[in-house]
Amino acid sequence: MPWERPALTTAGFKNHALRSERWRYIRYADGSEELYDHDNDALERVNVAAKPEFATVKEDCRNGFRSTTNP
Repeated sequence: MPWERPALTTAGFKNHALRSERWRYIRYADGSEELYDHDNDALERVNVAAKPEFATVKEDCRNGFRSTTNP
């Protein structure tokens, strides 16, 4: 079944994960981030958050936080 919008999970204060069909983006209270491409890394072994070529994906995920928490 296609995903219509991302799923948001919160664990503790300001620790959030956003999961779309392809991506999982995690932002922690300390500002650190993780980003996983499930098309190429289903087991989440390679965190690509620090790679500049994924900056747009991270920004899209951050926008997803806003749209998911404020429908």
